[in-house]
Amino acid sequence: MAPSAGISDRDRDTVTQTLACDVLVIGGGPAGSAAAYWLARAGRDVLLIERSTHPRERVCGDALTPVAVSELIDMGCDPATARWHRHHGLRITAHGQSLEVPWPQGEQWPGYGVVVRRPRLDALTFARAQAAGARVLTGTEVTAPLITDGHLRGCTAADRRGAQPRDVTARARYVVIADGPRSSFGRALGTVRSRTHAQGLAMRAYYPTPRHDEPWIESVFALADRSGSQLPGYGWVFPVGDGTANVGVGLLSHHYGNEAISLERLFEQWVRQIPERWEIDPSGPCTEPASGRLPMGGSVRPRSGPNWVVVGDAAGSVNPWNGDGVGPALATGRLAAEVIGRALDNDDGLELRRYEAELAARWQQYHHLGRLTTRALGRPGLMRQLTQLAIRSPRIGNLAMRVSTDLMQTKAGPLGPRGIYRAASGVARLWRDRT
Repeated sequence: MAPSAGISDRDRDTVTQTLACDVLVIGGGPAGSAAAYWLARAGRDVLLIERSTHPRERVCGDALTPVAVSELIDMGCDPATARWHRHHGLRITAHGQSLEVPWPQGEQWPGYGVVVRRPRLDALTFARAQAAGARVLTGTEVTAPLITDGHLRGCTAADRRGAQPRDVTARARYVVIADGPRSSFGRALGTVRSRTHAQGLAMRAYYPTPRHDEPWIESVFALADRSGSQLPGYGWVFPVGDGTANVGVGLLSHHYGNEAISLERLFEQWVRQIPERWEIDPSGPCTEPASGRLPMGGSVRPRSGPNWVVVGDAAGSVNPWNGDGVGPALATGRLAAEVIGRALDNDDGLELRRYEAELAARWQQYHHLGRLTTRALGRPGLMRQLTQLAIRSPRIGNLAMRVSTDLMQTKAGPLGPRGIYRAASGVARLWRDRT
């Protein structure tokens, strides 16, 4: 392709290319790949642009719940074929006691979760989108929205991987924004994260362990500041099945009167507290610790416009109860594909108004209660009391696990219109009985 006229001397060797599609997806993580997969599978003309090349590193706990596994199975990602490590449930540890809570059996969700490193997960979901028919550009960074007469028409992008640089102009009828928690593209269109919502802070590293194939993932509620007050967060050990475990710590940004504490110091403190049964040497990680921020509970608004929708971390969809971002990413990507599919079928962009409504129908109550809970847990003393309660009662521990991992609802919505609130009310009644 010959260089375009009017290129400066500095960019004289840069090739320009214009691409057109029905739907442009910006970002090739789980959310963007899911949207691209479901759209392409339905016969839509999809262009997926990812700035990195797979495999790529992402800060993640790597443990997927049955909700996320179900979404992956629907996309044709078989955990057995992929040889990902399965786990049977969650071990909750606090105050020297542990409670093993198995994943529910015999329901619509699979009775297991998996642990898979994010580079493998992202590469597979991206490959599924491509296999379904999505056109893909990797190593290509989106530089700006393409705005014409006040309307979003696509994006400009730059591919600098090869010997000959390439500028790309992508034009589309609809755009899915899936460019992660910072979402520069979303911010350019006016999306904003609410500062009143808690944000998760996380750090993880990989450690060798002979217990790498344990059938349980473990969350340990033992994080404390120098005064001994328990912090609103937890440490985790998630066995990967490859000779290592993902060891990390997560903390809520709301912790009121507790003293300030750096994530690095908290991580160092946590690795010295890892339960001995894991046989982990805290001084011998395989990788350097890496950290990230988690926008939670639907904290980003707006999540749609006249011809665009925002999904995954870019939409602040991380579960406020446990910091899981993969399950919500896959689910919001799928929902976006359904809404845009209807818009294309009906040739009516007004269909996109239903995206916010359907997000609200599925997650608004859940996120609202999660935000209230995270605020409450930020108050000194309450976190310790609640973890003591859960660890002493299998019934409460099981309920807490189901609520925190979004297993209180079906794919169609909550188990009853106020199912989550009934569950929370039950916990509250049991709590009053014990105080």
